[in-house]
Amino acid sequence: MYSSQELMDSLHKMGIQPGDIFAFEAPSTRPADWEGGFESLLSSLQLLAGPAGTVIVPTCTYHEGYPKPVFDPDLTPSECGEFSEFFRSRPGAIRSHNPTHSVSGIGLEAATITGQHRAAYGRPSPWGDGSLGINSPYDVLYEQNAWWVMLDTDLADDPFIHYVQAVFTQKNQGVTRRTPFAGFDPHKLMAHLEKTGLVQVFTFHDSRVRLLRVQDSVAYALQFLQDHLDELDPTPETAAWLRAVSQIRSRGYLQAGAARIAITPPVPCRRWEGRLLTGVYRDLMARAVVFSHSDIKTALVVCDLLGISASLVAQIRRKAHELTGIRPERIQVACTHSHSTPDTVGAGFEDPVYLAFLVEQVAQAILAADRRLQPVRIGTSKVPIRGIAHSRRRKLKDGTAYTTRYGVPSSWRVKPELVASEGTIDPELSVVRIETLDGKAVAGISNFACHASIALMSSNLSGDFLGEAMALLETVLGPESVFLCTNGAAANVDPTLEVPFWGPRNDESARHLGTIFAAQVLEAFERIECSDEVCLDSVQEKVDLPVRPDWVELVEHEQERIQAEISKGWTFSASVLETARSKVLHTEVQALRLNDLVLVSFPGEIFAEAGQALKQAYPQIGIAVVELANDTVGYIPTHQAFEEGGYEVARNLWGRITPDSADRLVDAAHIAIERTLP
Repeated sequence: MYSSQELMDSLHKMGIQPGDIFAFEAPSTRPADWEGGFESLLSSLQLLAGPAGTVIVPTCTYHEGYPKPVFDPDLTPSECGEFSEFFRSRPGAIRSHNPTHSVSGIGLEAATITGQHRAAYGRPSPWGDGSLGINSPYDVLYEQNAWWVMLDTDLADDPFIHYVQAVFTQKNQGVTRRTPFAGFDPHKLMAHLEKTGLVQVFTFHDSRVRLLRVQDSVAYALQFLQDHLDELDPTPETAAWLRAVSQIRSRGYLQAGAARIAITPPVPCRRWEGRLLTGVYRDLMARAVVFSHSDIKTALVVCDLLGISASLVAQIRRKAHELTGIRPERIQVACTHSHSTPDTVGAGFEDPVYLAFLVEQVAQAILAADRRLQPVRIGTSKVPIRGIAHSRRRKLKDGTAYTTRYGVPSSWRVKPELVASEGTIDPELSVVRIETLDGKAVAGISNFACHASIALMSSNLSGDFLGEAMALLETVLGPESVFLCTNGAAANVDPTLEVPFWGPRNDESARHLGTIFAAQVLEAFERIECSDEVCLDSVQEKVDLPVRPDWVELVEHEQERIQAEISKGWTFSASVLETARSKVLHTEVQALRLNDLVLVSFPGEIFAEAGQALKQAYPQIGIAVVELANDTVGYIPTHQAFEEGGYEVARNLWGRITPDSADRLVDAAHIAIERTLP
């Protein structure tokens, strides 16, 4: 049996004086342990504090595993041992109002210490922001540098340790996207505090007593955790956080900047096939995002264009490199494949003045994005799309295939008994969120495979449904945000699930479809949780593709027929004539690694089947196929498509490459992807 006065004498000798504030914990003690029971212990504590002092006892209720009644400071029993419950029920004891970490006080400052607990805030913990928060009793004890007495306490379940964890967590908010509640071995931390002398330890009979000053001990503990948390057996979640912090301190945050600029030509102008465009439904835009981390800086641009020639991309890269220093092979220029745009693919209707303007504007967009570099975090998501896309290829029972096209009415209403199966689409929508360290959206990237041809018959310039979607997303996310909607493996995929094959193919249909698409992108974007992980890379693989002999013959001998078929006054572009002469296309595949997603760009319109096969080859990482990037070589059909027939493999200006070209490009894609993997 213990003498409470003997304990008080020891505490007095070690520093506690009348008029002081001190917390007292004895969770395992029982009335029978003390001469005179708990009444004697309480009297001794009050005598030690004196009339001007205050005794605080934790009366916490944070044990979990079963539901509890609503907390009532007057009725809810303490879970901190028998003495704690005895203390809180004494006349004159004032208990703070908090459902997990309440304390009770008796003495001059009891009301001040306990009174603001219900309104405490701003310090995250597993028990909410207020339990150990600003203005909580623990904060008051800290500010007063009160004493804290621990008699045989369990450090693994102790409110003083909880307070240290909470303050440390609060002070490290913002270093990473989410700071976990610091988990570590509290006994090791206490051993360091004892070694410094900040925690005095003595034996009271067969019990171990610790005595400390709250502010002094917490300040030291916080600094020790800041410098040596890895030495305290951190929990797996805390250890992962430490690794992220270490990477940030050694290599910095990922940097990103985004910008957009108008690339609208003056009207009237000629479309890629000679059709006259006389108005502007919505300005064409070039949208750029620049990423930088360690020694890698890379740029992705998405243009509201049908496609872009390799020669234009080379000029853009050269100019952007001069302005920003970004290596040319790390600049990716992709197009949405909007059909209501001027000729930028060498189809014979190029305007040299506009092309020079285009090169300058795209380079300026990259420069503007580079100048806006700031610390960011990114996250990615993959979700199935709802509606929108429909395969435009159907396989007949005789083994052949046909392509449903707007300009071929006979393909709209084929007898059902002749059709064996529908073609393939890729329903996967990939989305990237780029946000500031405080969570504000900087930019977004989406990838989905579908022809941007819903405004095909409009006489206005527009970015089609993807241009509408990007404009809407930027309106929702804020005027400084930039959204890049890349097109996927869409060679054989049309936007005809929302409108009939025969239309209307106009601006209103593009607005309608763009709104539906933007809504799904926005939902995925808002659900993304960004990560502190940084894995950035950009690689390029060169590929040479032989051209089809019948395409060369088309160029060499049938200009008159093409003029009649496409437009009067049409002439081949210099790039087309050079390809016909050399009989080879020098092109490329590019891979951009953004954490757990690789954007793989192809220089033409690749089939959905090839894109899906590429994704399935890498289950360990997300793959997004970006078509019509860095060049426009025409359709990239599969071997099966060549065997089945259809518009994409027919003899036309866009059917340039041989049946093995898809294999060559996919092989290059594999090499590029694997170069970005660890």
